[in-house]
Amino acid sequence: MIRTAPGAPARELSAATLARVVLALLVVGSVAALFYAQALKHEAPLLRPVKSGTDTFQPGATAGQGLLREAHFRVRTSVDDVLDISVITTAGHPVAVVKTGLAVHKYRQTPPLHWDGRTSGGALASPGTYLVRVRFQRARQTVTVPSLQLLLKGSSG
Repeated sequence: MIRTAPGAPARELSAATLARVVLALLVVGSVAALFYAQALKHEAPLLRPVKSGTDTFQPGATAGQGLLREAHFRVRTSVDDVLDISVITTAGHPVAVVKTGLAVHKYRQTPPLHWDGRTSGGALASPGTYLVRVRFQRARQTVTVPSLQLLLKGSSG
């Protein structure tokens, strides 16, 4: 029972009125969720690669071969954070840790990062395409850089 005013007689809340109230709340909630989703779409991504493309390299390459001996890359973030950067296979399996605990500032490039083609265990990784994965310690998010690929060529020796 609901009282409409102090001292007024109590009256019953009909099922139709209750249904209208619930429907109105659902509509308001849906509209709010739509606006929230649109706001999330316009947020800056955490990671902004400095360059796109494929960095081709071959451990042990000589200057005359026209290949780098290791992969060189940088990343840029849209937030202040501490990064852990690693190399993974295209299937997402970890291969090597490039840098841990790298403090970065919003919209600035990291110092040059290098990968020599070796796994965390020290063995030479198999020839193939690898990706860079960045873990943001404070934001607690991990991002794979889809626009940057590291192409490891076979041994030159």
